[in-house]
Amino acid sequence: MRSACSRWLWWQALLLPARFSRCQPQATDFIQEVYLVQSIGLSVPLFWRVERADYSLAMPRDSQMVAVRVDLVPSSTAEEVALLAAADPLAVRVPSRGLRFTLRPGVTSAYVSAEIGEPLDMRLELLGSEYGVRVLRSKIASSGEGLWPDPARLYPPQGTLAGLNLWDSMGLAANMAWFAPRVSLYFASIRENAHGVRLAATPNDPDAELEWRMNGGKWDFLVSGLTSSPAEVAALGWTLLEVRVSSSSLPGSLTPLVYQVVLARGARVCHPSCARCTGPSLEDCEACVPPLILIGGKCLYTACPSSSLYFNASTERCEPCDSSCRECADGTPWGCVSCPPSRYLRPSSEIAVLGSCEQSCLYGFFVQPTSQRCQVAPASAEVERFYLRLTLRVSVEDFLDSADTLKEVLFKSAETLAVSPQDVRFHKWESAKAGLAVFFFLEVENPFVQHDEPEEWLSIDDWFASLPVPVDEIRIMTQSQLYPPGPQPPPAPFLDPWLWGAIGAGSASLLLLYPLYTFYFVRKYKGQMPYYPGDGQEQFVDYVLEKTDPAVMSAMVNTAGNLKAATTEE
Repeated sequence: MRSACSRWLWWQALLLPARFSRCQPQATDFIQEVYLVQSIGLSVPLFWRVERADYSLAMPRDSQMVAVRVDLVPSSTAEEVALLAAADPLAVRVPSRGLRFTLRPGVTSAYVSAEIGEPLDMRLELLGSEYGVRVLRSKIASSGEGLWPDPARLYPPQGTLAGLNLWDSMGLAANMAWFAPRVSLYFASIRENAHGVRLAATPNDPDAELEWRMNGGKWDFLVSGLTSSPAEVAALGWTLLEVRVSSSSLPGSLTPLVYQVVLARGARVCHPSCARCTGPSLEDCEACVPPLILIGGKCLYTACPSSSLYFNASTERCEPCDSSCRECADGTPWGCVSCPPSRYLRPSSEIAVLGSCEQSCLYGFFVQPTSQRCQVAPASAEVERFYLRLTLRVSVEDFLDSADTLKEVLFKSAETLAVSPQDVRFHKWESAKAGLAVFFFLEVENPFVQHDEPEEWLSIDDWFASLPVPVDEIRIMTQSQLYPPGPQPPPAPFLDPWLWGAIGAGSASLLLLYPLYTFYFVRKYKGQMPYYPGDGQEQFVDYVLEKTDPAVMSAMVNTAGNLKAATTEE
């Protein structure tokens, strides 16, 4: 029959391509199923029938877009597909957005975005007929998890429901988490052999009006306490039921609250404390609804009413910490998180969170004032030593009479500075104000307490309240301020005074003896020495005779001759 009709269609297409007069192909002959393809990769069949004109389906929150795919029967030939497309093209339209996409058999159409709470109406054009498909995107994710915080938390009691129940077509209650007025999103399931469901709701406000709808359809009036008309649940995929509460006593800023219940046949419904699960039991949780914590497959509320208690996962209850701890993670002395006053957290390592509360830190460790935790000095910080001078309002006699004053002042000073007692040491004390007060000096050595930032930890009120004796003044001093250097000695002379005297005496002697030696002793010596001609004397005489004026020479010769003659006569 199919092959004969197909041959007739072939010849009719050649002769009369505009219309088919008889043996018109029926939709059931070619179309096997119509699928809604969600953007999360899930394809849900509509269970399409040629006689049914309208369809509706819900999508999870994380599926933001939807497309359409039409599958033909596997026995359809290529000729039949071509003739089908030529006769009446397959298409999908979105009238509200002016969109139209041509469909190819077996190929997914273009995706269309779907808004939460706003139904998306699509029209399928199949073989000359039009079918309506309404899609509603819910506020519930594909894992069954709702929004956090829940929208119902913003509403007063008069705007919420007091109860919400669902029953399937067999009269059995749907598998759903227990109802709470401040929880508006639910995931429920009915049995595989049940086809429909009814719901009943009761408002907290007796004057409130209730309405309900399925998959974004038309809102229908719902009588409080009475069941609704039956709603068909899809064989596959989701069916979304919504209940709207309208109360005249609501503030104008709030719109009517809408409760959403996602229904599925035979689906897994988690325990109300679970966000994801492997089964309906309390112990089948994979993730938890905040603020619950997943412990051993259970979602438990681990917050304890007191900081001195901790949650014991094995007993599932709060138990007291060890007496040495202020806060703890377990009941042992080594499970402390923070310590009481005058005790400091000593962790097992630098990165450990837990530790024991001790009265002092180990050597090389210092107390961090904020966390009260023993830590090694940071590499960028220098272990700086400075001094505190406390002016105690106590006389010297009273101070010396009380043997415990020194010890108590040291302990309370360390407590006020929030450091270990080993970081605060007694340095000295002095009498002040003519013996009516005492200067008490403390030596502080901690890299986390710097002397140049006293306003963060130095308050006279705190010290006045903590010390056993009144304190009038607190002064921060460095070592140079506590022990200022004395007067500097004059610089050493370049030379000692006796050297300067010797040099002066020597210089004066030289000034006196040199002229005497030169002008007296040398001349006297040369005057007593006979003349001895030496080397070069003849050249000198010849040079003098040569350069002397002849007249002078003549006069000298004459004079010499006269002297010689006189001498001879005598």
